Amino acid sequence: MATDSAFATFLDRLARTALFYSPLRHFSLYRYRYAFSPTQLGALIALVDEARRAPGDFAEVGCYRGYTTAFLNRHLDEVCPDRRYLVIDTFGGFTPASVNAEVTARGKRADDRAFRKFTVNSRRVFEATMQLNGIHRVDIVAGDVATVALPPARRFCFGLVDVDLYAPSVAALNLLWSRLSPGGLLVVDDCQANHVYDGSRQALEEFARAQGLPFEIRASKLGVLRKPAVP
Repeated sequence: MATDSAFATFLDRLARTALFYSPLRHFSLYRYRYAFSPTQLGALIALVDEARRAPGDFAEVGCYRGYTTAFLNRHLDEVCPDRRYLVIDTFGGFTPASVNAEVTARGKRADDRAFRKFTVNSRRVFEATMQLNGIHRVDIVAGDVATVALPPARRFCFGLVDVDLYAPSVAALNLLWSRLSPGGLLVVDDCQANHVYDGSRQALEEFARAQGLPFEIRASKLGVLRKPAVP
């Protein structure tokens, strides 16, 4: 059953038509904005469903404007609406320290355009996106994951690490793993071969080796590390 009145529908059609024939027409057209393919989004949902069998909240480090956050939380609305969801982001792109580590320790070029991505963002934009989508479970921490302090009792069943560069990926893995419940899992994005942000894969490989655990790659780029369940 339609919930909009006939007048509201008329105004919506009028506004969209005017926008379509204006120089801003691209704002009226649907654009696929996810950094994940449909197959990868499906894999994320499957991993969330696996992880929610363990106790704890959900976490995402590197949320940009909140597209994936909204997608996953709409799913959580259906399957476990009582869990909280933590996001950690600078809301201003990569930190100078993270970029400097790429240049000095990993041989990257300081003028690489990849280091200037994700700067057109703000906490206000993210919060507005959550509000627009009716999402109220998200706790926001604005800052560098390397300096974030969480309450001692907070635990997670799932963590998505999407910070691209090596140093923040290491920091995120250490932070979330220490709070990850047995049976929970971490997902590291951008772990495909020959990716511009190859620090993610290096961080995952080193961390998994230090923990003495295997990892797998799902849907070509999602690195998955599981915390063994207690026997």
